[in-house]
Amino acid sequence: MTFPKSRCLSLALLLAMSSLAVRAAGPSMPDFSGTWRLNEQQSDSSSDIAARLRAEKKREQPVQQPAGAAVASTPASHTPGGHGGGRGMGGGGHGHAGGGRSHDKAATTDNGTAAPDDPPPLLAHDSLMNVQQDARDIRVAFDDKDQLDGRLDGSTRQSLSGNALVQARLTAEGLQISMQFEGGVRLRQDWIQSPDGHHLTVTETWTTPAVQQPIVFKRSYDRLDI
Repeated sequence: MTFPKSRCLSLALLLAMSSLAVRAAGPSMPDFSGTWRLNEQQSDSSSDIAARLRAEKKREQPVQQPAGAAVASTPASHTPGGHGGGRGMGGGGHGHAGGGRSHDKAATTDNGTAAPDDPPPLLAHDSLMNVQQDARDIRVAFDDKDQLDGRLDGSTRQSLSGNALVQARLTAEGLQISMQFEGGVRLRQDWIQSPDGHHLTVTETWTTPAVQQPIVFKRSYDRLDI
């Protein structure tokens, strides 16, 4: 059975247009709706995060020159009175070291440990997440205590009981949520779902005034309602 040439051309054109429409639609966006429970064994704990913060603070701490370094590195003067001048400089070195010890003591507690810092936002209430998502919005309830609402077009809105400015953006790879709090604290979450939709990995980047570099940690979740 044969078809007229004009009909074959029309059919080919229709197939080409359908293929272009499918390509224009692009890949389907991920849907994170569901109830997610924290997998503590696969997640960074609060003590892990605190240890990274302490390590970063120590790394960024200026290196203090030892008390005798100034004397050892300064050549002795051969002019009259040079030895006396050297002793004077050495005394100044000891005075500087004493000031350094005073600074270290003020930065630590009585038992010598680092002074406590506030943990990252939401860390205390993220063991259970109830996520509702549609084509435009996402809502995340953390332990039924904190609630985050975001628009998926990347626009900024106030959320978390007015305590943060939130931006949410959905991509083919996952979801990115950025939160800005008072005092220069920021938290960015990158959500990636497993291919079967049963597991969720949230990589969090925490910016705190306590250190210059952000602290990165991971929280892993298992879906309960599948």
